[in-house]
Amino acid sequence: MSVSLAKLLNNRDLSLRLCNGSPDVEVDWADISEQEDPTPFLEPGTMLLTTGLSLPPGGTGRWAGYAERITRAGVPALGFGVGLTHGRVPEELLAAAGRHGLTVVEVPPDTRFSSVVRAVADGLTYDERSQQNLALARHRALLRAAATPPAHRSLVVVLAEQLNAWVLLLSRNGDLLAGAPDNARRHTERVRLAVERQRSWRAAAFDIGDAQVTVLPVGRAERPSGVLAVGRSAPCSAHERGVIDAAVALLGLDVARAADLLDSERRERAAVLGLVLAGQYELAERVAAQLGLPLPEEPVRLAVLTTEPELRGDLLEVLENNRSLQIVSALVAGDPRGRVVAVVPTVEGDIGVLQSALSSVGGSRGAVSDPLSIAEIPRVWPRIAALADTLPPAAVHRLLTVGDVAALGLLAHVDPGTARAWASALLAPLAAAESCRIDLLGTVRTYLAHNGHAEAAAAALGIHRRTLGYRLERAEALLGRRFSDPGLRAELWTALTIIDSGTGD
Repeated sequence: MSVSLAKLLNNRDLSLRLCNGSPDVEVDWADISEQEDPTPFLEPGTMLLTTGLSLPPGGTGRWAGYAERITRAGVPALGFGVGLTHGRVPEELLAAAGRHGLTVVEVPPDTRFSSVVRAVADGLTYDERSQQNLALARHRALLRAAATPPAHRSLVVVLAEQLNAWVLLLSRNGDLLAGAPDNARRHTERVRLAVERQRSWRAAAFDIGDAQVTVLPVGRAERPSGVLAVGRSAPCSAHERGVIDAAVALLGLDVARAADLLDSERRERAAVLGLVLAGQYELAERVAAQLGLPLPEEPVRLAVLTTEPELRGDLLEVLENNRSLQIVSALVAGDPRGRVVAVVPTVEGDIGVLQSALSSVGGSRGAVSDPLSIAEIPRVWPRIAALADTLPPAAVHRLLTVGDVAALGLLAHVDPGTARAWASALLAPLAAAESCRIDLLGTVRTYLAHNGHAEAAAAALGIHRRTLGYRLERAEALLGRRFSDPGLRAELWTALTIIDSGTGD
C-alpha cells in the first residue's frame, strides 16, 4: 500500500509546499539521508528527505547528478528541508528534477522530518504500519541519544542495540571515536584499511568474516569529518537502512566536535598525568575536579606500555576504550616520549585487563609496578619507564613486573646476532689454539666453572696443576689480559654461555 503525496500536502500540520511535479505521486515510505549518493540504501517508492547538507550552496553543479541518481533508484518525490543548509530549494535541483520527472516539495524549518515520516506511516496498512512504528521508535531513540552527551557515543551505542550489530565511528584521521558493543573495536583496523583502499569517502559495502559491513561518510561530502561502519551477519532492511541514515545525519552535527573533544580529553588527561608523575597530586586533584575527570582510587599500579611508533595511536585507543578501565576510572594518557601510561586501581583482574589490551596491538610490550600509593608514583615512575624502554624482543605482547624483567636474564636483553658475533670475536684467539691440540676453550671453561680454583679445575681436567698454569698463561697471552681481572672472567663466562646456548643461530 502507498500514500498519495496530495494527502501529505493537505496535512496542515506539515505545511509542505509543492515546488514542481505532480501531487498525485504515490510513496511507499519516507527515509532521511544526507548522503550525496544515498541510492545503495533506498527502496523504490521511497520519498527521500534531505536538507542538502552534503551539497552546500554556491553553484556546485552536482544537483543534476543527484536528481538523476535518486530518480533511477525509484524515488518518486524529494522532500527538501530549508532553513539549515539552504534558505530555499536550489534552482539547479528544481531544473534537474523537472528533467527527470522527480517531484519536489519544500519542508519548512518548523516541520521535523520525523513528522513527515510519521504522516506517511499513518497512511499505510496495519502490518506495514507496525514496521514503520518500529522505525519511528528507533528514530525517537536516536533523537534522545543525540541529546545525551557525549552525543556521538550515545548514538553509536543506541544504533548498535537497535540493529543488533557492531558499530564503529572513526574520525577523518582514522581515530576511533566510539564503538559498540565493547568488542567492536577489534574491527577498527580492518575498517580503516578498507576505507583507505577505496581512497574515497563515498558509501561502501564489504564483508569482514561473516559480517556484512556498511560504511557511510559522516558530514559534508566534499570533506567528511568521519565514517560510520555498521556490521552484522544479516542484511539490513529498508527501514533499518533508514535508521542508519538518520544516525548519520545526527552524527554529522556532532562528529567534528567529537574529534576535537577527543583531542581535548587527551590533552587534559596528559596534563593531569604529568602532575601526578611530578608528585603534585593535590594540584592534580584540583585540576581533575575542574575538568570533571575522575581519578583512580588507591592503591594503584603504574603501567608503562610501548609499541611501534605507527601503532601508538592504536594502543592508546585500546586502553581509552576499554570498558573495564573506564569503570574503575583508570587514568590513561600518552607521554611526550611516545609511551602510553596508565594509573590503574589495584582490583581483581587488573593485570589481566592491561595484558589483554596490550596483546591486541602488534609489537606492544610494557612494564607494571606492584601496588603502591599515588604518593609513591614519582619515585617508581623513572624505574618503570626505563624498564619499558629497554624490554627485550622476547617480551613482545607481555606486561612484565620488575621481578619478571630480572628473571629474563641479561642475554634476553641483547640482540642474538650481535651477542654471538661479540662472543665469537672474544673467544677467537682461544679457539684458534685448538689447531695446536691444546683445548684452551675447555680449559678456560673448566677454570671459570670452578671459580678460579686451580687445584679443583686441574683435577676436573685430569691434568697437573702446572700444566693448567701453563695453559692459562698461554690463554692470557692470546687474550692480552690476565685472569686476575674480574671483568675478563665475567666476559669470558658470558661469551661461553652465548656460544653454548646457540644464541644468534
